[in-house]
Amino acid sequence: MNEALRHRVLIIDDDPTIRLLLTAGLGRQGFRVAEAEDGPAGLVAFEQQCPDLVLVDVTMPGMGGYAVVARIRTMPGGEALPVLMLTAADDAETLRLASEAGATAVITKPFQLLPLAERLRELLDATA
Repeated sequence: MNEALRHRVLIIDDDPTIRLLLTAGLGRQGFRVAEAEDGPAGLVAFEQQCPDLVLVDVTMPGMGGYAVVARIRTMPGGEALPVLMLTAADDAETLRLASEAGATAVITKPFQLLPLAERLRELLDATA
């Protein structure tokens, strides 16, 4: 695949294992991946990397995922960008809060990499 055609994905998650798995797995699926270990670093990376899609963990120390998503939505380029939240919770309250923050979708952990990569492609194709 031509490097110029690869989509840029930003992963914001405080769990280094999740970041490693997503970075390696999505890289093998043709995505260019950047990562950040917390909310503030994720916002800086968002500004610097100009990603095509963002994956954000809901639960992080300090600035949690809902606040990160809400902030991204106010930043240049973040208004309509696909932003998916990663969470172990699958209750109605989590879905409501994610929607109110501006998340495009919620992905429940544990997730399978290939279906996740396909979902990312679908969202990116829909916004292209």
